[in-house]
Amino acid sequence: MKKIRKEYYFIAVLLILFFVLTLLVASNKTIKLDESVFNKLILIKNKPTTESLRVITHLASTIGIIVIGGIIGAVFLVRKKLSDFKYVVINVVLGAGSMYVIKHFIKRVRPSWKWIVQDGFSYPSGHTICAMLLYGTLILLVAKRIKGKKKNILIALLSLMIVLTGVSRIYFGAHYLTDVVASVILGSIILIVSNMFMNKEFNIGKDKTKKAIQTK
Repeated sequence: MKKIRKEYYFIAVLLILFFVLTLLVASNKTIKLDESVFNKLILIKNKPTTESLRVITHLASTIGIIVIGGIIGAVFLVRKKLSDFKYVVINVVLGAGSMYVIKHFIKRVRPSWKWIVQDGFSYPSGHTICAMLLYGTLILLVAKRIKGKKKNILIALLSLMIVLTGVSRIYFGAHYLTDVVASVILGSIILIVSNMFMNKEFNIGKDKTKKAIQTK
């Protein structure tokens, strides 16, 4: 009997979590939690925090993602690794597309306590999913292509950007906590699938499989 890959289990669990969360959001059962998190988060409100998070959140806007993506693409081109960049483009496009469809299906109104102007529906967070897929895909590529201390530093910085983007969306009242969580779940599913394709393309894991077969 063929063994089921562990990635499929993770994807199944994440899909179930997303489905349950979406049902709770659609039935308006998460509003107390969302409001409580926002009220606690704005307790740290001050000018340095606000200005820092404003930069973070703008970097995850449509224009921000395009500019950052263009810069990263140029770096990959110079390093003759442009074929790796396709994962960044595909993942961000998939994330933006799925977000757009779900937003117009759920049609959740943005928080009434928002203090920045933001159009469109709230669930899930477009800024968060695009940031997660941009930075998250880079994390996967860094983990596979770079070695040494530089790898750990880059992964830490990219991970921080994902976290801060999600926090900024709640901080400014542009999204509920559950909008951000939904985007993280969706982004994780796409990244898991992407990682499987990367491993296959980069021949990662085949050597281990061969050694395991030889030792039997």
